[in-house]
Amino acid sequence: MYRKIIKNDVREGKLITIITALFITVAALLVALATILSVNLAGSIDTLMEKSQSPHYMQMHTGEVNRERLAKFVEANGNVATYEVAEFLNLNGSDIELGDHSLADSVEDNGLAVQSKNLDYFLDMENHPIQPKPGELYVPVMFKKQGLAKIGDKAKIAGKTFTINGFLRDGTMNSQMAGSKRFLLHQTDYDELFSKGKLEYIIQFRLKDPSKLNQFEAAYKKAGLEVNGPSGTHRLFKLGNAMSDGIMIGILLLISLLVVLMTFMCIRFTLLAKIEEDYKEIGVMKAIGLQLKAIKKIYLAKYAAISIIGSLLGYLISLPLSYLLLKNIKLFMGESKNEGLSWILAVAGVLAVMLLMIAYVYVLLNRFKKISAVEAIRFSGANEKVNTKTRFNLRRLTCFSTDTRIGIIDIMNRKKIYLTMLLVFIISTFIMIVPALVYHTASSEEFVESLGFSHKIDIATSLYQSTNSVENQDKIEDYLANDPDVEMYSKISTKNFDVKEAGMENGVLSVELGNHQKFPVNYLKGHAPRRLNEIALSTINADEYNKKIGDPITLIREGQEEKFIVCGIYANLFNGGKTAKAIFEDRTTPTIWTDISIKLKNPSKLTEKMNQYKEDLPFAKMNNAEQYRDQTFGSTIQSLLMVAIGALLVAVLITGLITSLFMKLLLVKDKKEIATLKAIGLTNQEIRNQYLARSLTILVIGIGLGTGLAMTLGKTISGLVSAGLGGVSVQLIGSPLIYLGCPLLLLFVTYLTTRIVTAQAGKIEIAENLKD
Repeated sequence: MYRKIIKNDVREGKLITIITALFITVAALLVALATILSVNLAGSIDTLMEKSQSPHYMQMHTGEVNRERLAKFVEANGNVATYEVAEFLNLNGSDIELGDHSLADSVEDNGLAVQSKNLDYFLDMENHPIQPKPGELYVPVMFKKQGLAKIGDKAKIAGKTFTINGFLRDGTMNSQMAGSKRFLLHQTDYDELFSKGKLEYIIQFRLKDPSKLNQFEAAYKKAGLEVNGPSGTHRLFKLGNAMSDGIMIGILLLISLLVVLMTFMCIRFTLLAKIEEDYKEIGVMKAIGLQLKAIKKIYLAKYAAISIIGSLLGYLISLPLSYLLLKNIKLFMGESKNEGLSWILAVAGVLAVMLLMIAYVYVLLNRFKKISAVEAIRFSGANEKVNTKTRFNLRRLTCFSTDTRIGIIDIMNRKKIYLTMLLVFIISTFIMIVPALVYHTASSEEFVESLGFSHKIDIATSLYQSTNSVENQDKIEDYLANDPDVEMYSKISTKNFDVKEAGMENGVLSVELGNHQKFPVNYLKGHAPRRLNEIALSTINADEYNKKIGDPITLIREGQEEKFIVCGIYANLFNGGKTAKAIFEDRTTPTIWTDISIKLKNPSKLTEKMNQYKEDLPFAKMNNAEQYRDQTFGSTIQSLLMVAIGALLVAVLITGLITSLFMKLLLVKDKKEIATLKAIGLTNQEIRNQYLARSLTILVIGIGLGTGLAMTLGKTISGLVSAGLGGVSVQLIGSPLIYLGCPLLLLFVTYLTTRIVTAQAGKIEIAENLKD
C-alpha cells in the first residue's frame, strides 16, 4: 500500500520530490566528503611524520658545528631519544635544471642531501626510505605536482647530469610552504658536487617526551649551541603539511553543516506545501476514523524513501569525488592509516543525516493533531491566522507601487511563514561570501602580512651570523644608501634573550630589534612597539607564555632583569612561528640573523633591480613578496579558489531551489486570495509583481544580515580554523566586488526563479477556488 501511495505522490509532485531528493543528496555528499577528507588528511600526516621519523625540533646552522659539545648536551639533557647532524648543500637556483626548466627564479633554498641515518628519512612514493644509486636523483614531490619533472627525465645539477629515478617525500620540507627543498642523491655524487654549494647543517632531535618540547628548545638555546639559522618544530611541520588541504576541508565542513541545516528547511517547505495541498484529504481520512499514526505513516513513508535514496546517492557520489580530492593528499603524504576508518565514519555521518531527516519529518507531522476534520472538509485549506495589527500601512509606503506595497504588507502580516525563507537567504549569503573572502585574502598581497611578512616590501634578504656577516651587512647598507631607486630600507636584527616568568620554567625569546614602523605587519591585537619598554609577541609565543595586551614579561639583559609590556600580538609562520618585536638597542647579545627589507620608488623596476642586486651583491639571496606568495602559497590559493567556486554554485543552487519551493507553497496557500484578486480585476502580471516584491524584500533583508554575519562570525570562524591548524590566526580581507557581486547574483537568481514559479498563478481558476 505504502509503495503505491509513494508512487502516486511522486508522480503528482515530481518537481518537489526531485528538489527534496537533491537537497538530501547534496547534504549527504558534503558530510561524507568532509569526513573522508579530514580523517584521511590527519591519518596521512601522522603516517608521513611517523614513517619519516620527523624531528620534534630542528635547527638549521651555517658554520662549524661543535659535535663534542652537542653530544655532551644530549647526554646531559636526558629527553633526547635520538639526534643527528645532517648536511644540506645549498645551491643557486640557476645550478639546478629539471629537464628544460631552471630553478633560477625560485625563492626557496634548493640543495642536495644524502639519506639520513637516525631520523628524518627521505621516503619514496610507498613511504619507504630511499637508497639512491650513483647517478640517480630523487626530486621533491612538489615538482611532480607542478609538472616540472617526471621519472626518466634528465636533470643537470651544478653541471653534472643525473637521471630522475623517482620522487621523494620529506617530513620537514614536504610542504610548498617550506622555505627549503632537498634533492636526494648518492654519497659519491654528493661528495663530487660538495665544492659547488654552500654547506648548511640541520641539527635534529626526536624527544622521549614531545610534550616537553618548549623546555627542550629553551635548554638548547641556553646551552650556547649552534643557532645560526632558522629553527622549526614538529607542530610547524604538521601545520605546513596540513595547510593547503586543511583550509579547504575546514571550509567544506562548515558548508556541509550549513547545507544540512538548509535541507531541514527545504523538507519543512515541501512538507507544509504538501499538507496544505492535501488538507481536504487529511480531513476526510480523520473523518472516516483513520488513526493519526496511520495518516502520519503515509507521509513518513515517502520522506523516509526520499531520505534513504538521497543519502545513498550522496554517499555513492562522494566516493569518486573523494578519490579525486584525495589525490593531492596521497601524492604529498601517501596512504592514510585511517582510510578504512574514514569510510566507516562517512557512512555513520550519512546515516546520522538520514535519521535526523526522518525524525524531523516525524516531528513536523504532529501538525496533523491541529487539523479539524470539519474545517478541512468545509474550507479545503488551513484556516490560517493572519496578524493584521501592524504599524505599517499602505499609505506610508508611497515610494513603492501598489503591488509592491501589498507584497510588503503581506510580509508584515505573516512574519512567521517568511522567517524560514529569511534564514535560508542569510545562510546562502554566508555560504557564498565566506569562502570568497578566504580566497581573496589568500590571493591578495596583504596575505603575507597576515603571516608576519609586510606586503610593502619589494625585496628582502636575510643574513645569518658568520665571520663576514657584519661586513656583508655594511656592504648592503652602503649600497642601498647610494641607490637612487630605493625609497627606503630597514635592518632588523634577531637576538635570543632569556625569559623569566614566575611559575614557569625559564624560556628563550627570539626578539627582532629595529624599526618596525617602516614595514609593519598586521596585528591581531594591539600595535607595534613604540616605546623602549614595549614588546610585541607572535601568537605562538603569546599562547606559550599566556600573555595578553598589557601584561608584563621579563627578559634577562646583560645579567639584569628588565620588564617589558606586551603591546601587540601578531601572526607569524616564519622562523618557527616563535618571534617577538622590540625597538630597544642591544650591543652585547650575539645576533642570530639580520633581515634587510627594501622598498623601491618604482616597483615596475623590480625584476631589473633583482638582477642588479644578484650581480653586485652575490653573497645575498634576494626575494620579493609577490614571488614568495605565488611559489609558497600557490597550491593553497588554487585549492581555495576551487572551494570558493563550489560554494558559490551551491549557494546559487540552494537559493533558486528554496525560492521555487517557497513560492510554490505560497501559491498553494493563497489560492483563494489569488482567485479573489483576479475576480476584482487584477491581472496575472500584477499578482506576480506582488509575489516578486515579497521574495525580493526578504532577499534584501537576508543579504544584509548574511553579509553582516560573514563580516563578523565568518571572520571569527576562519580565524579559529587557521588557529586550529597551527596556532596562527589570519584576518580576512574584504572586497567590494565580493560584497556587491555575490548579493547581485543572488538577486538575479531569486528574481528569475520567482518570475518562473509565479507564472502558475495565472492557472488558478476563479470559480473553482471561490465556490466555497
